[in-house]
Amino acid sequence: MLALLSSPVLLATLSAFLFGASVLSSKRGLLHVDPQTGSMISICTTVVIYGCLAPFLVRAEYWSSPAIWIFMANGLIHPLVSMTMSFEATRRMGAMVSSTVSSASPWFSTLGALALLGERLTASNLLGTLATVIGIMILTYDPGGTRTWARSDLLFALLAAAVRGSNNLMGKFGLDILPVPFMAAWLSFSVSGLGSVLIYRLRTGALPRSLPRGGLRWFSLTGAGISMAILCMYAALAGGQVVVIAPITAAYPVFTLLLSLLLRQEVLSGKIVLGTLVAVAGVVLISLK
Repeated sequence: MLALLSSPVLLATLSAFLFGASVLSSKRGLLHVDPQTGSMISICTTVVIYGCLAPFLVRAEYWSSPAIWIFMANGLIHPLVSMTMSFEATRRMGAMVSSTVSSASPWFSTLGALALLGERLTASNLLGTLATVIGIMILTYDPGGTRTWARSDLLFALLAAAVRGSNNLMGKFGLDILPVPFMAAWLSFSVSGLGSVLIYRLRTGALPRSLPRGGLRWFSLTGAGISMAILCMYAALAGGQVVVIAPITAAYPVFTLLLSLLLRQEVLSGKIVLGTLVAVAGVVLISLK
């Protein structure tokens, strides 16, 4: 039973579910605050949760490992950049479209693995990459003029995907040195949390004395879900390979789709469903050897 619960595939699937649910709560939160403020609330919520857990999970010898510098460097871009870009894409494009485009992150992970880890490009990797691109093309094709977002809005989701792809690689590098998923999550989010507060201060000239209650509620919930999702993802990476874990966690649009249908929070069309299925099929193919 314990072996099943610690399975990298199961942990990655749980991570995908939590990421998928967080997309919907962030969508609600964006009705009250802007993406950058929402990102700050979510990241800081995660840091608080990790801070409460740290006394029980951190040992003194961890701090002597060079991996802590990798985890902290990773925090300069993830989740600080990726989360802000993801929330902005959700605001502009809707939860289903933005999350599906962002699921292209395994494509960037695969490119990084080829360049940095010396892995070979297999037939399934190639077919999966092509399927992901086709899925995005389906989402952007709009012959009837019903699309309400600009094609340039795709840049926000693609940038989020690129950062998440690099996060998988950097996280794996660090975890190979220090296989402690909590340290990877805590340090990266702590750096991002500090960065998000500093950016907010520079942008607005002052830190908020109060925030809209709706935005605070929904993005705190988002942060709580993401804190668990990140821990599951790093635990999966510690025990598995990037080419397997990254596509599974990137399949979170499937859960966003199912939850959207259940809660009726998104207006779904045949094109969005088809694009989602093709893109997710692509990332599944990438995981095959």
